[in-house]
Amino acid sequence: MKRLIQIIAVAAVVTALILIKIFALTPKKEKAVQPAANPPLPVECYLCRDTLVDYRIETVGTLNAREEVNIVSEITRKVIAIKMKEGALVSAGQLLFKLDDADITSRISKLTIQERLAEANESREKILLASGGISQERFEETSNTRQTLQAEIDILKVDLAKTEIRAPFSGKIGLRNVSTGALVTPGTVLANLQDIGRLTLDFSVPERYARDLQPGSPVYFTTDYLPEKLVASVEAAEPAVDERTRTLLVRASVQNVGGNLVPGTSARVSLVLKEQALSIFVPTSALIPSIKGYTVFINRGGKALASPVKTGIRNSDLVQVLEGLKPGDTLVMTNLLRIKNGSPLTLTNLH
Repeated sequence: MKRLIQIIAVAAVVTALILIKIFALTPKKEKAVQPAANPPLPVECYLCRDTLVDYRIETVGTLNAREEVNIVSEITRKVIAIKMKEGALVSAGQLLFKLDDADITSRISKLTIQERLAEANESREKILLASGGISQERFEETSNTRQTLQAEIDILKVDLAKTEIRAPFSGKIGLRNVSTGALVTPGTVLANLQDIGRLTLDFSVPERYARDLQPGSPVYFTTDYLPEKLVASVEAAEPAVDERTRTLLVRASVQNVGGNLVPGTSARVSLVLKEQALSIFVPTSALIPSIKGYTVFINRGGKALASPVKTGIRNSDLVQVLEGLKPGDTLVMTNLLRIKNGSPLTLTNLH
């Protein structure tokens, strides 16, 4: 038993010596190579500064004739003459259509003869009344007869005037919808008349700008069929905002010199609302949208610093920053998808 213990002890010592020799002779591993740090990202930046800009609204409007009316008949009659030429310019009061008036003129002639007879009777009885030959009541009956005839003639003259359909204002007449011999009734549209000398341009703006519109403000617009940029002048606006669209309908007036503008066509409208006071305006491309709003990256000491911002009005290229930036900040504009808060940056261009 004692010999077994000695053998075990010797084996343990030998094993220990072998392990010590192994660990002593094994070369130490070199330290792991540390991964290289992330290289700086090249970025273009925008230097924030107070800016004075014009704010414009881009929208679509519609050109309309200043005055427009459907030419209709007020009575049921047959068309006996058409005095208008389709597509021509007409003047106010010009005869466009003539309706049959034979029966009306005949009745007027008959009543005119009766009126002259009643007038003669009234003159004779007036003399008799002065001499006491007739009573006052008899004279009044004769006078009433003459006045009644005169009233009936006046009524027929009104109907006679309705057989002549005239242009209510100067303008351009459209296509006729009836022919000679057609029987027209009240409300039948015979043609359309539009005053194309002056047009209106109707467009809508968001409700937030309702108080910024002033009569006389210039409105610039273009059309698909004219190459040049045209100008109109704000005339008026609706007194209330449309509850469905939350927009305000605005009307501007346009001088249609040469008659080149066509009523009913669309126009691309550019409206200068007002000149903003000094404020920070930055490129819209530098904003990173999120659920809570917008965030930007500031290049501060070669490191990216995320900063939430509060925005104001916009135009086609710039957005106003109300909070989150100050003049002198260097705003990162490029490589936004690769940048994180604290990322190293290298400036390649400053706008």
